Amino acid sequence: AVVSTQSTGDEAGIIGGIELIEAAPKIERIHINYARKAKKIDIKLLKEAMWKRLSSKNESINVGVEAAVDEKKTFSQTYKKLPLSIPQAVAENLSVPIAFSCLLHLANEHNLALSDSLDLTDIHIALP
Repeated sequence: AVVSTQSTGDEAGIIGGIELIEAAPKIERIHINYARKAKKIDIKLLKEAMWKRLSSKNESINVGVEAAVDEKKTFSQTYKKLPLSIPQAVAENLSVPIAFSCLLHLANEHNLALSDSLDLTDIHIALP
C-alpha cells in the first residue's frame, strides 16, 4: 500500500491519514577526541607489574610471594607509579581505561576489594 505524503494543511501532523508525532529537537554534534590508532599493550606484563606494585608492602618487590595488599593503596597512586615498572613502549600506550581494566582483572583473580573514596575521586584497593 502506498501512503500519501501530501500534507493536508492541518497542524496536527496528519499525513495521508496517519497521525505522526513531532520530531525530536535536534542537538549540536559533540566532537569527542578519541584514539584513532589502536594501542598494542602486553596486558599480561601490565597485570604482573600492577600486582607486584599492589602486593608489595614497601617499594621492594617480592617475586613469587603474594604479600598482603597495603590498605592505603589507591588506583591513582598505582597508575602514577606503574610506568616505572614497565618498559617504555608499554608505558607510552598506557591509559587510564586500560589500567582500570587490568585492575578489575586483578580484583577478580586475587579477590581484591575495590571501594570508592568519600568524594568519589579515587578507588581504594584492599584485600577483603
